[in-house]
Amino acid sequence: MAFIEQNLKQKLDLRLSQKLALTPALQQAIKLLQLTVPELQQEIKKELLENPLLEEVRSLDEVETNNQKKEEEKKDLLHEKDINIEDFFRDYFDDQYVPKNRNKEYVDNDINYENFVSKEQSLKEYLEWQAGINIEDSELYNATLMIIPYIDDNGYLKVPEELKSTYSNIVDFLADELKIEKPLIEKAIKEIQKFDPTGVGATSVEECLWLQSAYLGFEHDEILKKMIFNHLEDIASNQISKIALILGISEEDVINYIDFIKKLEPKPGRKYSSEKTQYIIPDVIVFKIDDEYYVDLNEDGIPGLRVNKQYAEMLKNRDKIEKETENYIKDKLKSALWLIKSIHNRQKTILKVAKSIVEKQRDFFDFGVEYMKPLTLRDIAEELGIHESTVARVVKNKYMQTPRGVFELKYFFSSKLATSSGIDVSAMAVKEKIKKIIENENRQKPYSDSEIVKILRSQGIKIARRTVAKYREELGIESSSKRKLYYRRNYEN
Repeated sequence: MAFIEQNLKQKLDLRLSQKLALTPALQQAIKLLQLTVPELQQEIKKELLENPLLEEVRSLDEVETNNQKKEEEKKDLLHEKDINIEDFFRDYFDDQYVPKNRNKEYVDNDINYENFVSKEQSLKEYLEWQAGINIEDSELYNATLMIIPYIDDNGYLKVPEELKSTYSNIVDFLADELKIEKPLIEKAIKEIQKFDPTGVGATSVEECLWLQSAYLGFEHDEILKKMIFNHLEDIASNQISKIALILGISEEDVINYIDFIKKLEPKPGRKYSSEKTQYIIPDVIVFKIDDEYYVDLNEDGIPGLRVNKQYAEMLKNRDKIEKETENYIKDKLKSALWLIKSIHNRQKTILKVAKSIVEKQRDFFDFGVEYMKPLTLRDIAEELGIHESTVARVVKNKYMQTPRGVFELKYFFSSKLATSSGIDVSAMAVKEKIKKIIENENRQKPYSDSEIVKILRSQGIKIARRTVAKYREELGIESSSKRKLYYRRNYEN
């Protein structure tokens, strides 16, 4: 009877584990998204050298031939229990990436891209640009612009060294220094912390890492939050057992969390610290057929990628290979698939953003700068269902070749000004109007900023004199007195 009872005894085994899913793929996707075409080419070359399971597809004919075997090979790999590809990519699987628009007739291969050069933007300039197109409240916008100069090259809000850089000290210092109320200071800091690069505007390493974690979707993970804010020193000294005991989780979970934290960027501003000149290669090509605009990616020079089948086949016969070799192949297979998926996502996201820009700025493409419409990162983000900082990454250092010329994607974003008709007008369009007003003025009696205000208001545009002065300076146009002096010196003698 005891024997029967022993065998009929039920056992309930409940296991809890903390897991940060898809972190490597997500991290790689974010990194690739902000690369320019030349940088992406270099990254792919580097991966091709380091990963034997990744190989270049050398011709479209070769792709078509291999596509016939593709479905069977997918099934074979998906049935490999130890790899668990579906756990990594859920319902997505594709073991090759081939650029779509190679050899297309509408791509102008005669363009000399060496004629286009760009100066790398500083961190402060990048933040000021984001503030200009995202913050509509003028008081908050001005406060944000006043705070941005206090952000150091690493992306942190800093106060003089004699003060401890705590959040409250920073707010107190800025409020006293800038003569701004504390609630407005705090609101402006929160706005800056929404900008790209994620983690900018933080007042500590802990806050910087947490801002990045929240952006990646882990804002409700209390264990992760405690590890970042309470245990960075323990992580640095490799106190795995201590952390596990205090947080009540397994050492394996602690290691998983540490791996995640190590992939975050503790100095988000450092990539902007050095200026460099780079050649412009358009990422996006816009062409017009009849009355329609079409958008496609410029994937010239981006090699097609696929998984090396010979190595993948070795996993089917793992009894014939050593365990160390098997683990190596598995790791490289995962890495290859992550890269291929990340490139797919990068190209898909850039194309979606570019198409949305062209659709919203149709009047610009048809009629010119004066017809540019107000557009913010938030407008695109809400339409596509993505984060604003993702849009910021897409448009940074990316260029669009259009029938009207080559433009940085950021060019199409600008703040709005009200009109008497109730229809908002783009700041870019207003700048163009100011430029034309000055071009057509009487050189002997150039328009003052106040007179330009009156002209614009007569056209229904509500604008302040200081805004006209700001736009004029951004256009590189001198004041009326200097323009008059220049005319006298050069034409009246």
